Amino acid sequence: MEINTIYKDILEDLKLGGRALRRFNTQELKELEGILATSQGEELQKVLCIIEHSMSFHPAFEPLLLKILNAETDSEILVFALNASRKHILSSYQQQGKRVEFSFLEALQKLLYSKSPEVVEWTLRTIEEMGSQGIFFKKDLNNIKPAPWKWFNEHQRSVREIIAMLEHRWSEK
Repeated sequence: MEINTIYKDILEDLKLGGRALRRFNTQELKELEGILATSQGEELQKVLCIIEHSMSFHPAFEPLLLKILNAETDSEILVFALNASRKHILSSYQQQGKRVEFSFLEALQKLLYSKSPEVVEWTLRTIEEMGSQGIFFKKDLNNIKPAPWKWFNEHQRSVREIIAMLEHRWSEK
């Protein structure tokens, strides 16, 4: 499997406004699993992007994605891993009508306290998609609200807006 070619094709499709989804057969998904398990740095980022744009869910990615989310790694890698997790963990469980596993909730809770405002923003976006199960993080939101002088940073501003939306949503229930 030529990772670089697939990655470039996905980026081109995205630039043209497409969804850039790719259909992979069972063998290709197994190959992506192996590459995901052994990749680092830029190659890992490319593989996570490819996995995120897979048309179908692949549950075998879950432990590998959780390992990445729990690792001390670059914030860009974490953002790519969060997006891949939204598809292969969160959406997969929702489609099956199941609640996500506690290990995923713990990984997200840890990421809420990341020093990178971008990671916190994408973690909150993931929590937003969880529906009622996201209320697990209600107490954490008070601890991570950015101070007003930090609102000049676009990610901190987004964090504040998402927290306000979640609090409003949860107060209605």
